[in-house]
Amino acid sequence: MDNMIGKRLDGRYELIELIGAGGMADIYKARDITEDKTVAVKILKNEFAGSEDFLRRFRNESKAIALLSHPNIVKIFDVGFSDQVQYIVMEYIDGITLTEYIKLQGVLKWKDAVFFTIQILRALQHAHDRGIVHRDIKSSNVMMLPDGTIKVMDFGIARFNRETDKTLSEKAIGSVHYISPEQARGEMTDEKSDIYSVGVMLYEMLTGQKPFDGETPVSIALQHMQATPKMPREINPAIPEGLEEITLKAMQKEPSQRYQTAGEMISDIEEFKKDPSIVFEYKYLTSDETTKYFDKVTPESEQQEEILPSDDEQSEEDIYDDDDDDEVEERRSPLLPILFAVASVFVIMTAWLIFTIVTGSIPNTSGNEDEMTMPSLINLTIDEVKEEYPELQLNIEREYSTEYAENVIMDQETPTGRTIKKNSIINVTVSDGPKEVEIRDFSNLRSEDAVQSLTKDKLKAKIVNVEDDEVAEGYVIRTDPPAHTTVDQGTEVKVYVSQGSADKPVNVPKFVEMTIEEAREEADKKHLKLVEEEQPSNEYEEGIIFKQDPAPNSVVNQNSEVKVIVSNGESVTLESEISVELPADAANTGTFLFEYYKDGMKVKEESRDMIANAGTTISWKVSGSEETRYKIVVTNAADDSLQGTLLEVVIDYSDDPPVQNVIEENTGIFEELRYTPPETDPPVTDPPATEPKPVTTPAPPIVTSTPPPQPPATTPAPETPPATDSTPEESDVQEPAPSEAE
Repeated sequence: MDNMIGKRLDGRYELIELIGAGGMADIYKARDITEDKTVAVKILKNEFAGSEDFLRRFRNESKAIALLSHPNIVKIFDVGFSDQVQYIVMEYIDGITLTEYIKLQGVLKWKDAVFFTIQILRALQHAHDRGIVHRDIKSSNVMMLPDGTIKVMDFGIARFNRETDKTLSEKAIGSVHYISPEQARGEMTDEKSDIYSVGVMLYEMLTGQKPFDGETPVSIALQHMQATPKMPREINPAIPEGLEEITLKAMQKEPSQRYQTAGEMISDIEEFKKDPSIVFEYKYLTSDETTKYFDKVTPESEQQEEILPSDDEQSEEDIYDDDDDDEVEERRSPLLPILFAVASVFVIMTAWLIFTIVTGSIPNTSGNEDEMTMPSLINLTIDEVKEEYPELQLNIEREYSTEYAENVIMDQETPTGRTIKKNSIINVTVSDGPKEVEIRDFSNLRSEDAVQSLTKDKLKAKIVNVEDDEVAEGYVIRTDPPAHTTVDQGTEVKVYVSQGSADKPVNVPKFVEMTIEEAREEADKKHLKLVEEEQPSNEYEEGIIFKQDPAPNSVVNQNSEVKVIVSNGESVTLESEISVELPADAANTGTFLFEYYKDGMKVKEESRDMIANAGTTISWKVSGSEETRYKIVVTNAADDSLQGTLLEVVIDYSDDPPVQNVIEENTGIFEELRYTPPETDPPVTDPPATEPKPVTTPAPPIVTSTPPPQPPATTPAPETPPATDSTPEESDVQEPAPSEAE
């Protein structure tokens, strides 16, 4: 399915369906929400958005059509150019292309072909008068309404012919089956190139086939430049001779040999319509510079010469017999060449006289003082014509018009650029302004019937949908201006149509993950009112809805409010808390430096004495908007080489509340990092255990008259213990002296 269907451009043009695809753009049927009418939207294809050449051509189309206002040209309403999409909003034509119609009919009746051609030429004349050359006239660029009205469209490669410095690199642009010879050669083109293409279209309508065809575009283009088309009456003998002449004159290879303006071709067609048996005796100059005359009164000898086979069909040997040379010579008369020359001159002079009479271009030997060039009177008022061109006599025919103001000339019979006599009578059509009509009473009628009736009266209907408890859904409540008011044709009439009760229940759509523009469109369809609020979001891009209230599929009444939270493109910051409980048995482990890291960067540090902090809980308040890694590292203050990780946590802030994922938690780290001071003296150790000696009673001292000598009053040296396997430190430990009890 086309992903553009359902989109709304600039919040106004809702694309309904694809109705056409061209080389550089697609055309969609759309609804203008503001005006409540059907339109056509041409959107440049994505593959050409980066091409300056295509962008320029696309903009030229809008520039060209914007200057045009004619009943046979598709109207342009709006244009939009942005980085995302470039489009043109045009009049929607409910019809078929001329190409499709020719396929259905095969061969058109010559009256229908003439009817269509005149409308195409009037559209081109309007464009040419404003300096615009279409350059891509073909049957697929012509729309036909059911009543036979023709609309010329697609000025995609139109060029202002006054912009002589821009030749599009002299490239031949257009459709090769309808391309003019000069356009195929890449030369500068003007109005006469469009005339050639119209001639090809007329040829196609009358014969059911194109004048040139081939296997490749190049071969077809070469035929337009060099080949002679088959005579239309050879294909379809029912074609009147005068119409064949008009067709071939428009298709002359040399632009100077064609009709010089669309008005000139219209003039000849009008003459033909008055008398279908008319013969213009135009000559058709072929590629080999031979000339074909139409329906001339020629001598019998010339007629006999014309029906002789060509050199390709009949050899010289077949025409003349060597044995009969003398007989042939005898039959020739010296008067024949003279008579032939006189007859030829007579025919040429007669053809020239008829041509000059028809075109009104007989030169005036008195200096052309009583002649003038026919000006364009369209869009001028009668008073302006009388003031600017007093030498013209106007024969006025009046018609109502919604496009031209009162007393403004809408059409002229004599083409612009033709040489005419001064004081000639010029037939013109003058606007009487819009016709007044009375608005009917459409109360309690279906809206479709009201719109159809207003359109028939040439009034513009604008639907306004409102809730109403009394009038059934789809029926008219009233109009503005009200019923029975007299207004001019072309006036906009607002038709208020009931949408039923305002309390009609609806299901709430799922707005989450929609863009705000899509949500607005959906809310309009459901007759709900969006209450929008912007908030930051870590998960959704700017302009995307991520919350709604009421929830999807909730049942509410129409016109109820639905609150939606839209991402503003900013990240949301959430808060969290990291905590770790210090073990109670860490009281005697010393003082530690606590360092706090966020994604590898130290953010703070503090010192804690474990005598006071053992058994307590450390809390670290953090915040963020994306996944973040946190770490608490402890270092023994007495020795900074004693360091380790107490806690490592990863927090994901995309959820609310944030989710903590513990990577490492080691509350026993304090015992591992306990500091032991170095020893300066050998530690005192107990002597090695020995087997106890048996206790014996000492012998009583021997009493003599001489007392034994007494030891000096100093501390006796310690007794050296016997050698054992003790460490050196243990050898430094003294054995305690026996007590008095011993």
